[in-house]
Amino acid sequence: MVLLYHPRPLTGQGCAMTPNMTTKPISIGLDFGTTNTVVSTITAEGVRQHHVFESPLGAGRSFRSLICYWQEVERARPEIHHSSGPYGISDYIEWGPDQRLIMSMKSYLGDASFTGTQIFGRRVGIEDIIVDFLTDLLGRLDIPLTGAGHRIRVGRPVVFAGARPDEALALDRLRRALEGAGLSGIEFALEPAAAGAQYARTNTRKDLVLVADFGGGTSDFSVLKDGPDGLQPIAHAGLGLAGDRFDSRIVNHVVAPYLGKGSRFKSFDTVMTVPWNSSDLVWHRISLMNNPTDLRAWDDLRRASLEPEKIERMIKIITDGTGFHLYRAVSGAKEALSQAEVATIPLGEIGLDLELELTRETFEALIADDLAQISGCVLDLLAQQQIAPERIDQVFMTGGTAHTPAVRRLFADLFGAEKIGSGGEFTSVADGLAELAHAAA
Repeated sequence: MVLLYHPRPLTGQGCAMTPNMTTKPISIGLDFGTTNTVVSTITAEGVRQHHVFESPLGAGRSFRSLICYWQEVERARPEIHHSSGPYGISDYIEWGPDQRLIMSMKSYLGDASFTGTQIFGRRVGIEDIIVDFLTDLLGRLDIPLTGAGHRIRVGRPVVFAGARPDEALALDRLRRALEGAGLSGIEFALEPAAAGAQYARTNTRKDLVLVADFGGGTSDFSVLKDGPDGLQPIAHAGLGLAGDRFDSRIVNHVVAPYLGKGSRFKSFDTVMTVPWNSSDLVWHRISLMNNPTDLRAWDDLRRASLEPEKIERMIKIITDGTGFHLYRAVSGAKEALSQAEVATIPLGEIGLDLELELTRETFEALIADDLAQISGCVLDLLAQQQIAPERIDQVFMTGGTAHTPAVRRLFADLFGAEKIGSGGEFTSVADGLAELAHAAA
């Protein structure tokens, strides 16, 4: 199988490589996240560099953790090409559904049952997908990150995503993917501890600090204690749920009934309810259903359904590859609820002439169990260290989900609103990883 990077016309370019690129060792922080990836570096002279990606979608430090594959015939044989991040989104939107868009690839790292997927009839392993993604990412940077004895710190969650993640497998897969992309000298660091390292640069001598890092796939917590060497992590805990779980709650309770959930089908002489796995509409699984086996099962269900038009909508999302559009509509509504009491979920891009209403009250009811798990995880962490919540001097919240009002209210209720701080929600982990690498120089 041949997998190539081949930019399409009008895709746009990232930061240009220049002849004067440094060859001195640098300290690199790589936050490979479920939703976004961020790179931060510190030169040998101590100059901090925040890398920005210029794309048709605009400029920003976040490189969306997704990859778009397509196939072209070259020299009478089909070749698979790919683009990633905002460039992959731009390609996917511009060139239509005859492509494969893979999201949240980090969520598969600890899943022993997932080894890869079919892309245009060719088997591609999870490590290969991440290598392709990282190759695209590194190719867009304005400095070379391979060779020259660079010190690289790569973030990892306290607990990987998944029902029963295999941590050793996840780390092995991630290391092999990083090395496959040409990186060496890799060391892993816990993501909340890295965010704490960034926060510590401006710490005003707080004795005990709780860092709460909310990503797309995991929620991670670290307790930091002040000492002779500044704030140092003393304990960690984590959960395999975060922003993606919140999104999937919305989809499965608000959107899924229009796609067949709760409808009925006839099996011989018995009328039954359509079986519905809550993971059926998790973003990174929708694109993987576009294979003969899954599509045959959905078509069998459609033919037996008493409301076949609903199942047809689900099949259309799979075959048209519009799971990403569904993701954008739902996550946009969730973000809107951070500021408003009511938001709408427009479904025109997935073939439904509907705008569903979602209230903040309904959303918070949907994620109540998840919030309880987050609260329990934090309190258990403190109890293990024999630290009463009132002894925490400061809570530093980072990650996109830190903006969710119910999450902030949870921590304000536990520790007091006056102790809650935040900043660099999408970049603090990468910046902290670079700080850790630089400190070890």
